[in-house]
Amino acid sequence: MRLRARHAAWRLRRTITVTAAALLAALGLAVAGAGGAPAGAATSSCSAAYSVQSDWGTGFTASLAVTNNGTAAITGWTVTWTYAGNQALSSGWSGNWSQSGETVTVTNASWNGALSAGQSTSAGANFTYSGTNTPPASVTCTPAGSTTPPPPGSITATPASLQVTQGSTGTFTLALSSAPSADVTVAIAASGNTGLTASPASLTFTPSNYSTSQTVTVTADSSSTGATTFTATSSGYTSATVTATEVAATTTGGGSCGSGITLQANPGTMSVAQGQTGVLGVSLSAAPSAGIAVSVAQTSGNTGLSVSSGSPVTLTSSDWNLPQPVHITADNSSTGQATFTVSATGCIPVTVTVTETAAGSTTTPAHVTNPFTGSTWYVNPDYTAEVATSASAASGTLAAQMTSVGNEPTFIWLDHIGAIYGGSGNASGAGGTGRLSLQAQLQDAVSKASGTTPEIFPIVIYDLPDRDCAALASNGELSIANNGLSYYEHSYIDPIAQILTDYENTNLRVVAVIEPDSLPNLVTNESLANCASANSSGVYTSGIEYALNKLHAIPNVYNYVDIAHSGWLGWPSNMTPAVSLFKQVASATTAGVSSIDGFISDTANTIPVHEPYMTATETIDGNPIDSVQYYSYDPYIDEFTYDEAMYSNLVSAGFPSTIGMLIDTSRDGWGGPARPTGAATSYTSTANFVNESKIDERPFRGDWCNPENAGIGALPQANPDSTFPNLYAYVWVKPPGESDGTYPAFSGTGDPHCDPNGTQTDGSGNTYPTDAIPDSPPAGHWFPVEFQQLVQDAYPAVP
Repeated sequence: MRLRARHAAWRLRRTITVTAAALLAALGLAVAGAGGAPAGAATSSCSAAYSVQSDWGTGFTASLAVTNNGTAAITGWTVTWTYAGNQALSSGWSGNWSQSGETVTVTNASWNGALSAGQSTSAGANFTYSGTNTPPASVTCTPAGSTTPPPPGSITATPASLQVTQGSTGTFTLALSSAPSADVTVAIAASGNTGLTASPASLTFTPSNYSTSQTVTVTADSSSTGATTFTATSSGYTSATVTATEVAATTTGGGSCGSGITLQANPGTMSVAQGQTGVLGVSLSAAPSAGIAVSVAQTSGNTGLSVSSGSPVTLTSSDWNLPQPVHITADNSSTGQATFTVSATGCIPVTVTVTETAAGSTTTPAHVTNPFTGSTWYVNPDYTAEVATSASAASGTLAAQMTSVGNEPTFIWLDHIGAIYGGSGNASGAGGTGRLSLQAQLQDAVSKASGTTPEIFPIVIYDLPDRDCAALASNGELSIANNGLSYYEHSYIDPIAQILTDYENTNLRVVAVIEPDSLPNLVTNESLANCASANSSGVYTSGIEYALNKLHAIPNVYNYVDIAHSGWLGWPSNMTPAVSLFKQVASATTAGVSSIDGFISDTANTIPVHEPYMTATETIDGNPIDSVQYYSYDPYIDEFTYDEAMYSNLVSAGFPSTIGMLIDTSRDGWGGPARPTGAATSYTSTANFVNESKIDERPFRGDWCNPENAGIGALPQANPDSTFPNLYAYVWVKPPGESDGTYPAFSGTGDPHCDPNGTQTDGSGNTYPTDAIPDSPPAGHWFPVEFQQLVQDAYPAVP
């Protein structure tokens, strides 16, 4: 976990901005489309515009703009052209690139293949060449999987049938095939098995969101079987039906605990308010030889508490260590404790104590634009305890400063399924035992909140299958090959959403940072096998869309999507496809762009908010600052200017102007004795001026693992800069003092980027030291040496 990002292709760029249309006109470049249909029928066609983004004499960046210029939606595209010269493909992004001889072929990535009529997307690649860089004479675009929309005036339902197990849920979606003239309501009626119910009972579609799929949840009781027909109707539209069949819950596990296997249930004690549902995580201590069926049942006490779903559950050799959710629901009137027993064949039973408490407020708070304004912040007691171990070993001013840091708000990383239920640190054991469950943290936050003042409750959603696909330091517990997306959705996101829902009527404002590094990796690192798999499978985008849908439905949850940092996506050739990908993911959610409240940069990285003594465009000896190798023509040398540019591009892409930007300042302070006090006045070159003037002390901007000399930055605060009103807050997503990762020479495992004696390259063959602090523990573990450095080199100094 908490590994932070690199730019995948650091190389010299000279920016040449030419619109696709202008370039085609100037070059006379023919662009062909494919597809056709009889008059009056929906047509399938696409076009591709080829342009040169930059050319540095021995190589260049080519850009494609692909447009669906037919009248029917397409599900994919293929673009081909043939060079007359020796242009050779080096790397590509936002598509699957290949070259055979002089012919280049590009097919869509998983996230940008589906284009509605008139919609466009982009892709790009780097090439090498010698001699003359002559553009191709023609470019051909061929659509794939064209679709013909249903007749006007119909309701569409997907899927048409589904199966729901007793005590569980299923979903289907509804949309309209054509825009209404005013808001319309689609009612959902049921006939047949009364054990199946649909929620909500009606949906509202507007002229602007009529084609956006909205989700209906089908809930099965614990005893019925049989089919139910759900009919969706609305005046002026052809109705749609969905058939749901309730099937009996089956116990498939024939195994038993045997020697060395014990049942585990967390949390061991929990509270559930009247009318709400708590979530218990059930797992095993070791892998069984055969599936073990685990049951949870109330055995004594308050009968107002009961198991509502999730039991029995079968744990196998592939998922024994992934806690599976069992839901315990409270009635609307009882109070008091009940004992629930977790049991399985041949296993020693485990008991859990659940207390039903009185119902809290039923008033749902308003969802505000900037959740940080007027709010207090929750301080994570687990982090305070970590810091205390270092503060107790220090003395004097340093000890006091460490204690002060421990009282600052840091984000709670839900970086594995077990973190939801507490007690076991992170997926690698970080933090040891005693970590609070998500529910316990929420209860603690509510108890500490001041009256009716809103309180920020910060969390990180971080458990995608094959996460962190571009590195090794923080790979997670789920894999794409082992049904990872299903576990992510139903064993990870669903329990988090259920627990948060029980606190939607409190004064907490839950700020959720969504999957750091994931979408940026799809933009720049598709050449790596793991990232190519994440892209082609669609798991990253599908998982994030699912998380956004579930969390946005909770009115006091605020979603912020990670946008890496200026040293990764700052180049236009990276920023443009990144914004396109962010928009595509948001558009695929039920609420569209409204499902995202904002974006966060520099998560767990160290790029400063400001480089105070120079700007990217100022010139030294006739050369712009961003021309030096350290920046490689990246026009954004700090996070403030990067966030301003990202904000502008996101709004231009269709996100509302009210979106907020956050910057993680937990490690970007760069204080200490080596910090310059002004711009260099004596220098031998532009590069020497930059080296003497920049406050970022890393020798290579791509160094990310426990970097030497980094310091804590600005304290968490709302609305930190009046010149950029949409910069909503500085936050500490990365808890200062927790490691980025370890390295093989120290621990036998880990990431070579964390090796202090290792090197890394910038994509152009230049080699740099990793600049990593020695003897680092695995990602997420407490690193006392680094914590002391961060406190001592903080800027501003820790009070």
